[in-house]
Amino acid sequence: MIQLDNVTKYYGERLIFRDVSFRIFDGEKVGIVGKNGAGKSTLLKIMTGAEHFDAGTIGGLRAEDIGFVEQTPHFTATTLLDEMLTGGGEKFMARKILFGLGFVESELEKNPNHFSGGEAAKISLAKALINEPRILILDEPTNHLDIYAIEFLEDFVKNYRGTVVAVTHDRHFLQNCVEKILDMENCRATLYPGNYEKFVRLKSERHAAELKAYERQQEEIAKLEEFVRRNKAGVKAKQARGRQTLLDRMERLERPPSTETAAIRLHDAAESANRVLILNGVNFKGIIKNFGAELFKGEKVGLIGRNGVGKSTLLKIIVGELKPDGGEIKIGNRVKIGYLSQGHEELDANRTSLEELNYEFGLTDGQARSELARLNLFANVVEKPIADLSGGEKTRVALTKLILTGANFLILDEPTNHLDLPAREAIEAALQDFDGTILIVTHDRYLLDKVATRIIEFAPAEAQKLPEPKPKAAQVERKSPAPKFNQQAVDKVEAQIKMAEMELKMLEHEINGAVAPERLTELAAAHEAKLAEIDELYTRWEELQC
Repeated sequence: MIQLDNVTKYYGERLIFRDVSFRIFDGEKVGIVGKNGAGKSTLLKIMTGAEHFDAGTIGGLRAEDIGFVEQTPHFTATTLLDEMLTGGGEKFMARKILFGLGFVESELEKNPNHFSGGEAAKISLAKALINEPRILILDEPTNHLDIYAIEFLEDFVKNYRGTVVAVTHDRHFLQNCVEKILDMENCRATLYPGNYEKFVRLKSERHAAELKAYERQQEEIAKLEEFVRRNKAGVKAKQARGRQTLLDRMERLERPPSTETAAIRLHDAAESANRVLILNGVNFKGIIKNFGAELFKGEKVGLIGRNGVGKSTLLKIIVGELKPDGGEIKIGNRVKIGYLSQGHEELDANRTSLEELNYEFGLTDGQARSELARLNLFANVVEKPIADLSGGEKTRVALTKLILTGANFLILDEPTNHLDLPAREAIEAALQDFDGTILIVTHDRYLLDKVATRIIEFAPAEAQKLPEPKPKAAQVERKSPAPKFNQQAVDKVEAQIKMAEMELKMLEHEINGAVAPERLTELAAAHEAKLAEIDELYTRWEELQC
């Protein structure tokens, strides 16, 4: 069991949190949430022993029992597979986890320091998973992962026999993988039972009860103070002194923090042509091949796919930042595009947020401050150079600009990156209410579930033209690879077959040593399922040879 009692942390004179107390029992899955800057990552570092704390006690956390996935990984080996084995573990398990996270056979000999930032995050995660530590501590584990890798991680966490503690803003992960949520707010921490939706309900009910208790106490205080004021002298002076004693001894309740979130309101969309976007035979440097699609007025389309397949590249081609090698791109009449890039290239890093709005829209300082305040950007933050802002603050500035454009076709590339839960919920609500057209690239599955009316799955370098959409029914257009030989896909399936056959042998070894009838029944079922899995893999392998 993990036990924290009255843990308090300061940075200098600044209080990060105080009197944090909770218990996590063996095998429990717990999510930690809170606004940016609430101290979530600091709490994880304290739990792993990487950070000291100023008061309180911690029990049940030994360094040798912990697997920690931090946001900035460091690698020492010369190949990916060797890096996986630096902390121990079996080679077959290393391969299984790497394949599950989307790596392929040819990448196992690649230097781990030569992968992208997102791939480096997956390697760090894989290293933590390989030894199945008693306690797995994850700091934003779904950041940089594509939807497929996130689904693998979710399955792994749900079936994990140890304890999992994860700081995350991924609401889908919180909904499906955790049974408790620790909410860090106002320098305090409150542990709620249940998944994300239950947490939202319980927190709202708790806040309402606390506010009601606070208001009742304030009414009682006002009555007592009025009685004392009117009767300090006279026949009721003794009663007044008694009331004053009550006031002096009363434990005053703190007013609960406001639950108001950023107010994001997109302008009503101006009229446009029914066909908002037409793509026909678009090609780009071997990344995108003969791609075709159509978007219609009022559609909200999610574009998903593995990292690196060209989703962001396609968006840049549509908005004119990149020139395609071939194909046709048509923007409908009266369509005005508003673009939010993943890297915030639309922002001038040398300007302040105030200067950016003044330059782009001619706003006065007062008007600019008012617009930025709608997304909780205040005081000295709006006077800093944009280059010095955090990722979340840059996203808020970019969103403010997007709102001010008055666009009726929004093209959004990972709009919830770096944002905390309240900001994500505000964006989600704004996009749901927006009556224009949206094309969105995101790994935020909760956002997709709430907003998208249609999903396009973008496969690597595929030539596909999408069928007519069904405007009011969400649907997934899954594009199969063109009928051609794909060596990388073959290598991956062959590796999966080897892994499955190795696991089958392990199951057979366990069956030979098992005694208990219940365990034998369980192993027999697993053996049958593994045989079926191997059959499916061989069928897939044969299809790829065609």
